[in-house]
Amino acid sequence: MTSYRYIAIDQYGQRHRGVLEMPNEQMLTASLQQQGLELLTFRMGQPWFWRQPRVNTQTLILFCVQMEQLLQAGVPLLQALADLAEQNEHQGMKAALRDVQRDLEAGKLLSQALQAQPKIFPPLLGQLIDAGERTGQLPEIFGHLTRTLSWQAELRSQVRRGLTYPAVLCVMVAIAAYVMLTFLVPQMASFLQSLGQALPWSTRLLLALSDGVMAYGGWLLLGIIAMVTVFTLAIRRSPVFAFFLDQQLLRLPVVGRLVHQLVLARFCRFLGLMYQTGIPLLQALAWCQPLLQQRVMEQALAEVYQRVQAGESLTAGFAATQQFPPLMLRMLSVGETTGALDRMLFQLAMVYDREVQSQLQMLLRLLEPALTIALGMMLLFLMAAVMLPVYDSFSSLRY
Repeated sequence: MTSYRYIAIDQYGQRHRGVLEMPNEQMLTASLQQQGLELLTFRMGQPWFWRQPRVNTQTLILFCVQMEQLLQAGVPLLQALADLAEQNEHQGMKAALRDVQRDLEAGKLLSQALQAQPKIFPPLLGQLIDAGERTGQLPEIFGHLTRTLSWQAELRSQVRRGLTYPAVLCVMVAIAAYVMLTFLVPQMASFLQSLGQALPWSTRLLLALSDGVMAYGGWLLLGIIAMVTVFTLAIRRSPVFAFFLDQQLLRLPVVGRLVHQLVLARFCRFLGLMYQTGIPLLQALAWCQPLLQQRVMEQALAEVYQRVQAGESLTAGFAATQQFPPLMLRMLSVGETTGALDRMLFQLAMVYDREVQSQLQMLLRLLEPALTIALGMMLLFLMAAVMLPVYDSFSSLRY
């Protein structure tokens, strides 16, 4: 495949620019003609700064909703994709749907076409659509995907709303501290030192911090950037280091429990959805591993997969890892016994989802006053460092 940067014109005389991967120029021309475009000029290769527009979760939810409605109405799959590509306003999604349409015309399955674009469509989408193609329940699968993606988007939105005020407050505190140490304190330093009194420890600390920021502030900023860069590269390049961080994260007092329950809610929802759509249990366990996004739990689930493959029951495999709570083990045992494993998994997902939301709200409610107290302590320290020498100087005056 060769990347072509093209400029084309439609029937109304409007120009269109884009990038397509095609085997040759003839295929490029034919593909644009199918879209109602006439090729004007093209160049091979895409620029290094070109990036495909990012597709957000809301765009994916809308795609799943529309696909469910069109397929339930009896619209053929190729025609449904063509209609969605034509009316979609998101350029990244429009280009992705056109690529999916071409792959289907070339003989690929819908799941294969979606999995060929991992930057646009998440792995869960292709895996569940694969199950829908095998079982003939493709419209129902898009309905399940709509509810699952909506749940993820709502949880992410809730976290974002809760962290907005603390983030703004942290930025304001950082700006206030920088202005204080680089502008206010240097102006007061000569006055405080001219009082002729022995300065208290708070004043000496404030002056030392101001001198340090004035002299080494740029180097400190570069050092922080370098540390963050090295830390990020170590997480991406070293699986051992990344696993160690995830392990320590689960051991934190409050945050660790929240992360653990969030992973359990995600796992129960995904496994129940895959099992309900007819995916074999072993295959569903394998597919759920990269979806957890937590390396310790991924390793535990891989151990469960091996134990179930060796002949153990699902409940015994989960119990052997010691990473899953007793409530989950009891409900899994009931699900295995009664043959309602998917229903038990969905109930567990609802339980952990409620616990995650409750703990998240509590954590965010505690975070705001904690930051406010920290800001008040910083102001108190500043007032003490400035006013104590002045007070000592006035108290030593004799009338």
